[in-house]
Amino acid sequence: MRAVAILGMIYMHVSPTGWLTPGAFADKPAVLAWIESVASGRAMSLFVLMAGISVALMTGGTTPVDGARLRTARWRLAIRAAGLFLISLVVDQLSGMSLSILMYYALWMLLVIPLLRLSPRALLVGAAVAAVVMPLFCFVLMSFGREWPISPFSGGAQPTVGLMLLLRPQEWLAGLKQLLVGGGFQTPYAIPLLLAGLAIGRLDLRDRGVRWRLAGSGVALVAVSSLVSWAALGPLGVAQALEQTFSGAGPLRMPWGSLFVLPPHQLYAMSVPMAPFMLGVGLLLLTSLLALLERPVWQRLLLPLTSMGKLALTWYASHLVFIERVAGEPPYAFSLFPGMCVFALAFSPLWLRWSSRGPLELLVHRATLLAARRGEGAERVGGAV
Repeated sequence: MRAVAILGMIYMHVSPTGWLTPGAFADKPAVLAWIESVASGRAMSLFVLMAGISVALMTGGTTPVDGARLRTARWRLAIRAAGLFLISLVVDQLSGMSLSILMYYALWMLLVIPLLRLSPRALLVGAAVAAVVMPLFCFVLMSFGREWPISPFSGGAQPTVGLMLLLRPQEWLAGLKQLLVGGGFQTPYAIPLLLAGLAIGRLDLRDRGVRWRLAGSGVALVAVSSLVSWAALGPLGVAQALEQTFSGAGPLRMPWGSLFVLPPHQLYAMSVPMAPFMLGVGLLLLTSLLALLERPVWQRLLLPLTSMGKLALTWYASHLVFIERVAGEPPYAFSLFPGMCVFALAFSPLWLRWSSRGPLELLVHRATLLAARRGEGAERVGGAV
């Protein structure tokens, strides 16, 4: 699942404009434009969903940790978030651009720490509420609250890119605001998927009955979300209203009905059906891959993909630096995308023969264990005193 998400993100960052040679963005082939419209927001959505599932699995799975183990788990998640934050700053420093989602990922790790003891039912209810409230919040802020203090458009200098941010505490508040509401409202959009992922990770995914119910839920979510979007665009006239909005015939403000349509007709963060749709897609992918990977033949066939998924942090960070520093100036040809993917898929199994984790994964893991041991030691000393 992580590998699929990373492959989608690589495509979005390459954004090819020609097959073998790059062309002008305005002349991008229709097929490439369609692939990009499909991947836009969806790859990141899978990444976010997997973040919630991963946190659940790291903190006990079906039996959430409690007591001292819960305190240790929370401490380790906080250290992991700090590690991801620093890696994000290094990636931005090396690439020269603020492109990395890892800084947001670090924030999301911190946001779920207080939720580790919630039941799957409570998490799913929270995800359902957030899936409606968050797009509405983003829509209102975008349409009516651009000058509000909480708006990412309300002015102020952009935070420094890269490691220099650590030396400029006067910019930290602006950086936090950017993480909470900036970047295309990534955090508000991520909240329902994080909660849903945390709930899924608390279920017994080895149980085939559970997996069948999850797959059925995935089909229902995709179907209902698609139906809502179709009804809004056609019978409810949102497509015509959008056409009038962008033609200059009316005020440049998205109609309220656009809240109920899927991208590319609406930004993913302001689409009510988008998070349920991507949850449904994620459930179908997850249950299908779990069923396939129970079979030895599919374990061998999918080894490059599963190996790449184990190095997801490494490939995410390195592909951004490669594109910005090695691939040259955009635009890029489509041939760059399969070249990068083939290299990652071929290199990952070879690396895992030598190490159980990727380079960056190993670095974060060791830092987490070291910090957690020190925290546990200080806690024991404090208890003894």
